[in-house]
Amino acid sequence: MKQTNRMNKRIHILGGAAIILGAILAGLVLSVFLSNNHRVRASQTTDLPTVTLISEMIPTHTTVLPTETMTPSPVVPSAIPTVQPTALSAADWKNWPILPERVSTKMIDVYRAGQENGNKANRFSKVGDSNSIMPSFLGCFDYGENGYKLGKYAALEETIKQFQWSFSRESRATANGITAMQLDTYHWYEDDVCWPYESATSCEYRLWQPSIAFIALGTNDVYMPLAEFDKHMRSLVQKSIDRYVVPILVTKADNLEGDGSFNQAIAQIALDYEVPLWNLWRAMDPLPGHGLRENDVHPTFNNTSLCDFSGDDLQTYGWTVRNLTGLQALDRVWHLLNQGVTSSSQ
Repeated sequence: MKQTNRMNKRIHILGGAAIILGAILAGLVLSVFLSNNHRVRASQTTDLPTVTLISEMIPTHTTVLPTETMTPSPVVPSAIPTVQPTALSAADWKNWPILPERVSTKMIDVYRAGQENGNKANRFSKVGDSNSIMPSFLGCFDYGENGYKLGKYAALEETIKQFQWSFSRESRATANGITAMQLDTYHWYEDDVCWPYESATSCEYRLWQPSIAFIALGTNDVYMPLAEFDKHMRSLVQKSIDRYVVPILVTKADNLEGDGSFNQAIAQIALDYEVPLWNLWRAMDPLPGHGLRENDVHPTFNNTSLCDFSGDDLQTYGWTVRNLTGLQALDRVWHLLNQGVTSSSQ
């Protein structure tokens, strides 16, 4: 009788365990299904521009500095206030300047601590989705005169030389269709370069030891709750600060959510953590179609160049504007961090 009772007890325990295990497996299957089915067009339309000049590019800096240089100004100078407001509101993010006018004392301290702890002053990283991958985003600046034409923005050559080989680096923290959650949690690589249980972002920072990082996300997150995006973006910013990396947050050019709420969340994070913000949305707003391909989330582009700032491309193509203002944001933040210009606000 006792043996029968023991046997029945074991059966009940095993049955309960099987139910729990089945629930866990069902949850995992549902999670994968939702992730795959809610992946926005950024992963479905990965036909990013194939630039003709890429095949001609030589990995040497042969650009000669012009004899006359000009102070770089944003694409739409009239849209950039000369003095940044002392108090910015996240709700008014559309009117924030395209480029950060100041950096906070906190970020200067983070930057200096990074130099003391082994971060490289001549390196930056990219953390983002398909709009942040090579070669489209900034890659042209590592290929000399075959890669870009600065035109009146010749003063930016100093920043190009300062951060050489970061522009064309294939970041461990960029991928098509990626979300903030995925970059904040365990990495997806099958090699042994990233450590077990290490996020792709932490892996990128450990391997490259940058002093600055662009964090440009949100397009693929819009089918998830805003609160989830906000939580993981804040975690990514904190991961950066913990490694003494100064993050540059980026507003997204699209408005897939319909109400701009994701960009407002990005602006609020910039305020809360006192980190610089590059307002890409405002930079691309004046362009035809907001600088985006029709029914798409990727910028428009010239078939022969993504970084020709000497002609009319800046009034026409999203990728040209994204690459110029991205370089300007890097230039601005780098100089402010080293000049010690401080402010208690964003």
